[in-house]
Amino acid sequence: MALFEWTEEYSVSVLRFDTEHKKLFSLINELNDAMAEGRGRYIIARVLQELGEYARWHFRGEESAMRRAGFAGLEAHIGEHRQFARKVSDFYAECGEGQGAIPIEVLYFLRDWLQSHVLQTDQQYAESVNSAGIY
Repeated sequence: MALFEWTEEYSVSVLRFDTEHKKLFSLINELNDAMAEGRGRYIIARVLQELGEYARWHFRGEESAMRRAGFAGLEAHIGEHRQFARKVSDFYAECGEGQGAIPIEVLYFLRDWLQSHVLQTDQQYAESVNSAGIY
């Protein structure tokens, strides 16, 4: 059962970024489902690896669009992206060192990211990017 459902309140009105954000929803829901079935520890490393790859690719696109649009909050936004990438990298390193990132910790982190970054911070660039004709 999905922990997070995509709704229009998450939309930044840029089809590419909305589609990419849905991938984050999918990864969170996959982890949640695995935890409900007692398999969270078995998939956490793969989910974190996918998140790391997702972050690099998605953030590059968002930052490029914000730069082209002349978005004033670009540097602060980049800082949040770097914090996310660092945290995911730290969780992944814990898995590799045998400590094993705790799936519930990761799930809470991702939930908070959706609620603070995607739902609030990303909304700040939406008007600027859309005004620049980036859809």
